[in-house]
Amino acid sequence: MLKRLVKFLENNHPKSNINDYLDAKYLQLTGPQLKQIADALSSSELQIKPASHCSAEKFIFHFGNTIILLQKDNTDSSATYQAELSWETDFLAIHSTRNKGKGFYFIAFEFDNDYQVTLKETDKFLEDQVRNEEQNQELIDKAMPVLKGFMSAISE
Repeated sequence: MLKRLVKFLENNHPKSNINDYLDAKYLQLTGPQLKQIADALSSSELQIKPASHCSAEKFIFHFGNTIILLQKDNTDSSATYQAELSWETDFLAIHSTRNKGKGFYFIAFEFDNDYQVTLKETDKFLEDQVRNEEQNQELIDKAMPVLKGFMSAISE
């Protein structure tokens, strides 16, 4: 899926952050691994740790049809990580109407040490693609428990 995402970016957003994806450590979790994290959280075997305790500077977290690029925020903002969720969908993947395939929907966001999310603007969308901030927030809200659990599991 990462190869499709990079190709999609090259075709549709060539001036975007493609190198961020190519330079990041790639981590893909399977269904059983996601369940293991969820079970460990619900049984209190795994405690949520602050985002700043995660030592990963830049990584790609992949599960299902979702890829999240995460980068530690090194600015003076209150954000601990900058993130970009890429969700694989069924719409035109490249500008040519002759070549149909899967495409990606992007949601940019950041979160603080307590995993409080703030949605950000993104210029990664295709012509006629409908953007809905409420649905974007719902998608992020579904992904964050898994992400928090994973980041806590790999935290020092």
